[in-house]
Amino acid sequence: MCTLSVRMDDKVIDRVKPLFGGDKAMNKWIETVLHKAMEEYAEQYEQMAGKNALAKALTKRLKELEGDPEALFKMSGILGKPQAGFSWEELREEAIYDK
Repeated sequence: MCTLSVRMDDKVIDRVKPLFGGDKAMNKWIETVLHKAMEEYAEQYEQMAGKNALAKALTKRLKELEGDPEALFKMSGILGKPQAGFSWEELREEAIYDK
């Protein structure tokens, strides 16, 4: 267990102190709230780091395909499996229709 030193505004402490059953109860509440906030912060950071790593890996793999005439076919492994019911023909027709 780690012990931290936290600075708080005296005015705020004076306002909330009477709402608790003593210093121990207030300290426990502060520890609980701070612990939860730090857990959520770490989770958000880890999720973002994971997304950034995935984006970098995808970008690297796409750059490796530059100039490769077979690149379009190799991209299926990069972009994942197509959804059920996916049709290259439909995709091609939509592209032609959109032009």
